[in-house]
Amino acid sequence: MKKSKSKYLTLAGLVLGTGILLSACGNSSTGSKTYNYVYSSDPSSLNYLAENRATTNDIVTNLVDGLMENDQYGNYVPSLAEDWSVSKDGLTYTYKLRKDAKWFTSEGEEYAPVTAQDFVTGLKYAADKKSEALYLVQDSVAGLDDYINGKTSDFSTVGVKALDDQTVQYTLARPEPYWNSKTTSTILFPVNADFLKSKGDDFGKVDPANILYSGPFLMKAFVSKSVIEFKKNPNYWDAKNVFVDDVKLAYYDGSDQDALVRNF
Repeated sequence: MKKSKSKYLTLAGLVLGTGILLSACGNSSTGSKTYNYVYSSDPSSLNYLAENRATTNDIVTNLVDGLMENDQYGNYVPSLAEDWSVSKDGLTYTYKLRKDAKWFTSEGEEYAPVTAQDFVTGLKYAADKKSEALYLVQDSVAGLDDYINGKTSDFSTVGVKALDDQTVQYTLARPEPYWNSKTTSTILFPVNADFLKSKGDDFGKVDPANILYSGPFLMKAFVSKSVIEFKKNPNYWDAKNVFVDDVKLAYYDGSDQDALVRNF
């Protein structure tokens, strides 16, 4: 798995009180690497823009990239943003997107490039849907609070702009030296407007086909209270740093302690 998307690899280091390691990586006869672990709660949604729950975010952050991400040491490093700059007054953050970032379907078919407008579309959708995570950015982005509270219905007054296809700019209401940390939150993730429109209310419903993928993995299967499966996206912009080919999460609610030993 990619170093900066290593949630499940981090979990692999955990040992429960029984002393049983719950995950294992193995090589098949084809040389592929599979990561196995357990999960305890079904995601209620894959709508990363509207929901702010661990069951959603822990999955989606392996499927969709944001502007910045954490490396293995917790530092903030560029992801979909290849480079960025901040104005001297600390109010304007400008991000240059990498040109090789693409959207893919759950089948791995290229859908469209990731563009600056996708970030504008994402924040507008989150505001219109009254996202559970609005508290993170409502008072940060200039004009966003007025839009959310109905003082204006013109989203162009909000401080997020697509300057061109590869440049997205945020204007803040006040300086926030920690702003880049917020770009790792899913509420600031992008979404493709055409796909969003085509899905309507089905966007983000828990089915692999109801979101697009710009991250290291594609969701290949979800069976409620049974299994979640990911597969490496070979066309991901940073595929060379994704070190796991398949991820399989088996449902475990803690009711059968002996199941851990049997499955291991």
